[in-house]
Amino acid sequence: MHWPRALFSTWDAASPSRRAALAIAASALAVAALLLVIRPLQAAVDRAHADVVRSQAMLDIAKARIADSASLATAAPAVRAGDWRGAVDGVMARYALRAVPVASTTTEGQYAIVVADAAFDPLVDALDALAHDDGVEIVAATIAARVEPGRVRAELTFAR
Repeated sequence: MHWPRALFSTWDAASPSRRAALAIAASALAVAALLLVIRPLQAAVDRAHADVVRSQAMLDIAKARIADSASLATAAPAVRAGDWRGAVDGVMARYALRAVPVASTTTEGQYAIVVADAAFDPLVDALDALAHDDGVEIVAATIAARVEPGRVRAELTFAR
């Protein structure tokens, strides 16, 4: 360990102005080293903060979806006896959707229809109303986009 003795002997032999210059240089090196350490840490803190914000947003979305699922589970109507095929036709008429029954795919306990040309949003609203109001579920669906934007062709099979 010869360097500490050499450092101290150089310090003792230096003039006061040289000592001041060495102290300023050592302080500048210490500040530069500190800045080199702090910069990556600040970037890491910023990334961690962004991750916390993103995780909080994802958590809020998940909580909203859980609450929505829970409300759907509790709001499901009891299965009603009666003409549920008429309920399908009535809801389709209420949303101005022209539905044609398909006899070849209609079996006992299921009811198939084709909506040849419909706007997508009213179709989704009608299906939602059927599920919530009448307890009618979709067991098979084929929805194809038409040439016109927002228009679809839907082949739907319902069951209760």
